[in-house]
Amino acid sequence: MSTILMSTILDVAAVSKSYGPLAVLKDVSLDVHRGEIFAIIGPNGAGKTTLFKVMTGESLCDGGRVRFDGADVTREPSHRRVRRGMGRTFQVARVFRDFTVRDNIVVAIEARRRNGGERVGPALSMAPAAEVVGEADELIRDIGLDHVRHSQASLLSHGDKKRLEFLIALALRPSILMLDEPTAGMSPSDRIGIAKLIQRIRDERGITVVMTEHDMDIVFSLASRIMVLNYGEVVATGSVADIRADQAVREVYLGKEMYGA
Repeated sequence: MSTILMSTILDVAAVSKSYGPLAVLKDVSLDVHRGEIFAIIGPNGAGKTTLFKVMTGESLCDGGRVRFDGADVTREPSHRRVRRGMGRTFQVARVFRDFTVRDNIVVAIEARRRNGGERVGPALSMAPAAEVVGEADELIRDIGLDHVRHSQASLLSHGDKKRLEFLIALALRPSILMLDEPTAGMSPSDRIGIAKLIQRIRDERGITVVMTEHDMDIVFSLASRIMVLNYGEVVATGSVADIRADQAVREVYLGKEMYGA
């Protein structure tokens, strides 16, 4: 294994989170290696989305620590973590519905440039700079959305909306992508397409990926390592082979039909 994979980019230590009397996360710990695809699985209500919210800063934990790229971000809000290089997608795609695909990407690129202290174009111009539009069009072509470049986001298919959200996250040039159910609600062909896209982005750009996903075929084909949650507790963490062979995982989540998989 390369030294890139062995360095830790995200470290979660003994995180807990409750909503009133309900303990949703109970001393959850994980570490994500730079450049890997790390999957978090578990039955509905296991705490996966809450863990994602805690890791990305959408919700702050009650106890424990979150470190990202060497910095303690436990009490930092999500926008500060984005500036540090954390990208995020959601179960239901969040895009600017009234904007075109290109304009969605232009907004993301301009936000990244402003946060980095770069100029985004002439001070009094209402139009985006040519280099911003050029970068947006290059990303759109690369992800395969050129056919809907000028379409309003609200009119896109579900699969294309998910791709657009993925593209918005990429436009921010993250070092890690946090993907919450990236194939949710997609057709089988769209799921395969997104899986190939995630693998390609990791391979070509070296971006670390952390994902929750219900489709076990997607998880087993992509993940370097898998963590299994149940009732807010870690059941197991390991390679695909480790998780397939773990009796507790089979009983809690995968079911008896996976025994011979």
